[in-house]
Amino acid sequence: MNRGAENPALYRTLKDVLERQAEVTSVRFEPDAIQKRYLAAAIDSQRVVPPTGSESPQLEVHWKLTPPHDEFRIDYADPNAEFHCGWHQDDDDHDDLGAAHFQYQTASMETPAYEAVVFEAASPPKLLWECCEDLFNNVIPDYTGEL
Repeated sequence: MNRGAENPALYRTLKDVLERQAEVTSVRFEPDAIQKRYLAAAIDSQRVVPPTGSESPQLEVHWKLTPPHDEFRIDYADPNAEFHCGWHQDDDDHDDLGAAHFQYQTASMETPAYEAVVFEAASPPKLLWECCEDLFNNVIPDYTGEL
């Protein structure tokens, strides 16, 4: 992520979106409230379905405003299930999948799997909300329910 710029006002709005997720226990700016390079959210592992263990999963949001599509990464990592996934847009990886892709890796996989993705939402807050809804309602149950 090397084009565009972080936008402190946008990060405040995205922080609000994360704080509205029932699974999120806290959200902080990283590296601090002054620089606001990305957001880090702690997830209550007992609030996700299925519950995964005692350690807190993490959700990180990196966002840069870049025309014609914003550049972002929304990454989830659960140390209890050894599960990692994320949505990436315009990050110059996997151009063959289009502007955006979803990637995931489970404990049994040696390398991540990648899938093209198209978002219904257009604004950053709605895109983040869409990804969180998919994460908590579909992705975590589908990919960690069998572990």
